[in-house]
Amino acid sequence: MLTPATWRNVLLVLLSLAAGCVDAVGYLGFGEVFVANMTGNTVLLGIAVGQADGEAALRAGTALGGFICGVAAGAILVGRKRERPLWPQAVTAALAVELFVLAVFAGGWLLFAGSEPSGGTALVLISLSALAMGVQSSAVRRLGVPGVATTYITGTLTNLTEGAIDWLRTVRSPKTSGEDDEELPEPAPPSARGLLLPADVWFAYGTGAVAGGAAQLLWWPMGVLLPTTVVATVVCVAVIRHRRDRR
Repeated sequence: MLTPATWRNVLLVLLSLAAGCVDAVGYLGFGEVFVANMTGNTVLLGIAVGQADGEAALRAGTALGGFICGVAAGAILVGRKRERPLWPQAVTAALAVELFVLAVFAGGWLLFAGSEPSGGTALVLISLSALAMGVQSSAVRRLGVPGVATTYITGTLTNLTEGAIDWLRTVRSPKTSGEDDEELPEPAPPSARGLLLPADVWFAYGTGAVAGGAAQLLWWPMGVLLPTTVVATVVCVAVIRHRRDRR
C-alpha cells in the first residue's frame, strides 16, 4: 500500500514528464522556443533582440507572457498555504484548469495548425502551452516540496547535486562528540532516500523530452496528446484519492 507521500511523489514525477514533453514539442514545433523553461526563453529573447530578429523575439516574449499569466492564475487558484494535506484540493483544481488549457492547446493544434504551426496560430498555441505550464508551476510550488519543481529543472538539479554532496560528507565524515557540540546545530543533510525524488523529477523531465522529440519525428500528434493524457491521469488519481479521504 502506497503512502500519501509516495502518491504525491509519483504524481510530481508524472507532471515533470508532461512538462518535458511539452517543452520538447514546443521547441521543435514553434521554431525553437521553450514553453516551460523560462530561463531558456529569457536567453532566446535576449539573443533575438541582440540580433534584431523580431519574429523570434515575439515567440519568446509570447511564451514568457503566457507563463507569467499562468503562474498568476495558478497562485489565485491555489491560494495561501493553509491546508495540512500533502495534496490539497486546491492543487487538484489548479491542475484541472491546466488540463483544460492543454486540451484546448492539443485540439487547436490538431484541428487548425498541422504539423508545423506558423503565424498567429503558432503564437496562440505558444500562449496556451506556456499558460498551462505556468499554472502547473504554481500548483506544484503550493505543495511545498523542498528542492523540487516540475517545469524548471535547473533548481531541482542544483538542489539534487548539493544534497548529494552534503549526504556524502556525512557518510564519509560523521560528526563526533567534542568541541563542535557547543556550536549551534546545523540542519540535517538529506538522506539517500530523500535524494530520489529530485533525481526522479529530473529524469522524468528528460524522458518527456525524449518522448516529445520522438513523437515529433515519428508521429507528431502524439507529441501534443501525450502530455494532455499524463496530466489527465494525475487529475483523475488526485480526485479519486480526495474521495477516498472523505470516506
